[in-house]
This record gives sequence, structure tokens and C-alpha cells, in this order.
Amino acid sequence: MSNTLVTTPAPLGKKLGAWLYDALISIAIYFLWVTFTSPLIRWIIGGNQDWLADTSWKDTTVYQYYMITPWLFVLLYFVYNHVKSGQTVGMSAWKLRLVKLDGTRVTWLQATARSILSILGAGMISSVFNAQKRGWHDLMTGTRVVLMPDQKKDG
Repeated sequence: MSNTLVTTPAPLGKKLGAWLYDALISIAIYFLWVTFTSPLIRWIIGGNQDWLADTSWKDTTVYQYYMITPWLFVLLYFVYNHVKSGQTVGMSAWKLRLVKLDGTRVTWLQATARSILSILGAGMISSVFNAQKRGWHDLMTGTRVVLMPDQKKDG
């Protein structure tokens, strides 16, 4: 991240574009989890049973962990990328960056709280009603999404 303080608030259209890209990645994480763990679960509960049709195991603790784990991976995707570079894949494609109010990188706590509070992107709609274009999840965590300037190419 450069030392230049970027202060241009990101427009809602670009935020929605980045959200769509990241939603697709989140869905992919979920599907990969199910694809690679289904054979293991089938083996654990007894061979050839149709574990999706068998509802008896859905009241178990194993099932609860099984269902929440992919969402923890999705949370990790957002938190890690926000802390590491301030950008998810979607944000990078749309030239957006998540920063603290002073323009520095967000902390693990801020990134985690913001990711949990964002609730499927609903908080970004509230940015339309804020002069600084900050969603309620940004207001609560002391963060903002900024538009990165175009990089000038030499030569």
C-alpha cells in the first residue's frame, strides 16, 4: 500500500460490482466444501446411505459444525484479504480498498467485525444516505471503502 492517503469514497455501483464478484467466490467456497467433504460424511454415517435425505443426523453436533464451517472459510477469506491488502478479489477488480479512517490498514478485529456486521452486503445500501458514502458496518468499525486512483504506466 502506498503512503499516499486516498480519500475518494467508493461509489455504490463499484461496491455492488465488487460484492457480486466476492459473492461468487463465497458460493464457490461453499460448493467446494460440500464437494470435498460429502464423501467423508457419507463414510462416517455409514456407507451407501443417502446422507442428504437422512434427516436423523441433522440434529447432531457434527452436522452443526459441518454446516457452519464453510461460512467460517468465507469469513476468513474476507478478513484475511482485508487485513493483508485491504482488498478482496472483487475489490481489486473494481479498484477499491478498505482502510481505517486515517487511511492505514484495518486491524484483524476491525476486519472481523466489519465482515460479520455487513450481513450479505445489506450495509452498503445505507451508504447512499451517508455523506461520506460509508455503510453502517463501516460507521460501526471505523473503516471506509475508497476508490483507488488509476496507476500511470511509464513508457
